[in-house]
Amino acid sequence: IVENQQALTTLTRADTRRLRHLRNLTISSSGLQHISADAFLDTPRLSHLNLSFNALQSLSWKTFLHLPLQELILVGNPFNCSCGLRWLQLWQNSSRAELGNQSLLCWEGSLQVPLGSQVLHACDPPSVRIEPPEVVLSQGDSVNLTCHVSAEPPATAEWVVPEEGPELVILSDWEISLEIHNISSYLNHKDLTCRAENVVGPAEDSVMLNVTFPPVILLLDEAIPRHSWCIPFSVDANPAPGIAWLFNGTALEEGPYIHTLIMEYEHNSTVLHGCLQLNRPTHVNNGNYTLLASNPLGRAARSVQGRFMDNPFSFSPEEPIPVSLSPLGTRNSSLEGPVETTDEQTLGVSVAVALAVFACLSLSVLLILLNKCGRRSKFGINRSAVLAQEDDLAVSLHFMNLGSSPLSSAESKLEGLKSNFIENPQYFCNACVHHVQRRDIVLKWELGEGAFGKVFLAECYNLLPEQEKMLVAVKALKEVTESARLDFQREAELLTVLQHEHIVKFYGVCTEGEPLIMVFEYMKHGDLNRFLR
Repeated sequence: IVENQQALTTLTRADTRRLRHLRNLTISSSGLQHISADAFLDTPRLSHLNLSFNALQSLSWKTFLHLPLQELILVGNPFNCSCGLRWLQLWQNSSRAELGNQSLLCWEGSLQVPLGSQVLHACDPPSVRIEPPEVVLSQGDSVNLTCHVSAEPPATAEWVVPEEGPELVILSDWEISLEIHNISSYLNHKDLTCRAENVVGPAEDSVMLNVTFPPVILLLDEAIPRHSWCIPFSVDANPAPGIAWLFNGTALEEGPYIHTLIMEYEHNSTVLHGCLQLNRPTHVNNGNYTLLASNPLGRAARSVQGRFMDNPFSFSPEEPIPVSLSPLGTRNSSLEGPVETTDEQTLGVSVAVALAVFACLSLSVLLILLNKCGRRSKFGINRSAVLAQEDDLAVSLHFMNLGSSPLSSAESKLEGLKSNFIENPQYFCNACVHHVQRRDIVLKWELGEGAFGKVFLAECYNLLPEQEKMLVAVKALKEVTESARLDFQREAELLTVLQHEHIVKFYGVCTEGEPLIMVFEYMKHGDLNRFLR
C-alpha cells in the first residue's frame, strides 16, 4: 500500500521487478501521472489494483492486458476525454474488473463529463480478416495468405507463425501477405495468426493449416510390463492412418488377448500415441513385431523385438515338430534336418494314436493289479479289515500329517498296527510322494479353473538336478475339507505310482500351509489334438 506520496509520479517495470508474487497493490492519493505499458509484466498474479485519486490523465490497455484482474479502481483521476480511453469505456460498459460500479469522469476542455456516456468518434479497435480462411495442401506445397486490416485510428499488424523462415510481403498499410514454401508436416494443424493493434485495443484472426502427408512412425519401443504388456508407439499422418501388425513376418490377428489400443491424442495434432497390448504373453509370443501404418498417401513400417519369457524348451511349441520314419541311410545327406512328407505325417499321427491306446491299456492293467494287491497282501493280512477304504495306500506313504486335522479312527488303528506291519521297500519304492518347498514355487498367472480349484503356470526351482528352474503347471485345491484332503492324498499317491512317458509327469505336492498344491509337467502343446495338428 502506497499513499500520500506526491513525489511518486512514474511507475515502471523496474519498480515492480522483484514483486513476482504480488496479488494486491494500492497506490492512492499520490502524484502518479504515468504508468508504463510493461510496468506489471513481472507481476503475473496481480488481481486487485487500486489507483484511485492520483494524477493520471491517460492510461494504456497494454498495461493490464496480461493480468488476471478482478478489481481495478480508477476513481478520482483527472482523465482527458480522448480516443486513448476508449478501451476503458468498453471495459466499464461490460463491467470488467468491477469498473461498471465506478463513476469515472474525464475532462472535455474545461468540462468534466462521465466517461461512460462520452461519444468518441472514429475510435474503435481494429478488425482483422485472413484470406483464404481455410487451407488444405500437401506436404511440399507452397501457400500464400493475405491479412486484411481495417482500423480507425490506424493500426500496426504482424504475422505470428510457429516456425522461422516464412516470407512476409507488406502490400500496403492495410494488407500483409505471408508466403511459405515447401510446407512441412510440422505445420499441420498449426495456427497462423495475424495480429493488429491500435490505441483502442488488439484484434487477431487465425487460420489452421491442413497439411496431408504419408505416415511417419515417430516411436516404437520394446515391450514394457504394465497391467498388460505394452509395445508403445507414436504415429503421425494426415489423413489418419490404419494400424496393423506383423508377427515374425506374418499378419498378426488381433483379439481379446492381443489388440491395439490408442492411449491419447495431442491437442491440435494428428499424432497417435498407443500400444500393442498383450495379455499374459508367454515364450510363444517372443519374436519380431512389425508396425505397419498406412493411408492413401503412403505407408511406413518399423520393427522391434518382443521378449516376454525365456523359452524353456529346445524348440518352439508353435512350430511343427520334425518327424521322420525313414531309415537313416536313405536320408539326403545334404539336408541339415529331417524332411517331413505327407506319408510320414500320416504315419506320425497313426503312431501317436497307437501310443495313446497303449497308454490307456497299460493304465487299465495297472489299476487291475493295484486292486488285486489291495485285496490280498503279501503278508496274509486282510488290508480292508485294517485300513479304511479311503486309505489304501496310506500305510507306505506316510502322507501329509503336517498341518492336517486330528487322526481319524482308521488312521488311529493304523498307528497301532505299525509295529506288526513291515513295509517292503522294493514294492513301495516308487510310491513315495515327493514334497516341494513352497518357497521354490513362483506363480505367474492363471491357466484355468475347475470344481477342484485353479491351475496356474508357475516357475519351480530345484525340482530337477539338471535344471535350476523350469516351467510347471500347479493345481491348487479350492477347499481344504477333510474329505477333500483325503481325495487329494489318494490322487497324489495314485499319480506317484502311475509314471509313464506318455502320461503327464507328476512332480509332487506342496502341503506347507494352504492351499494344497500339486505340481505337474507344463504341457507345451496344450492337448493331444493340438499336438497332433
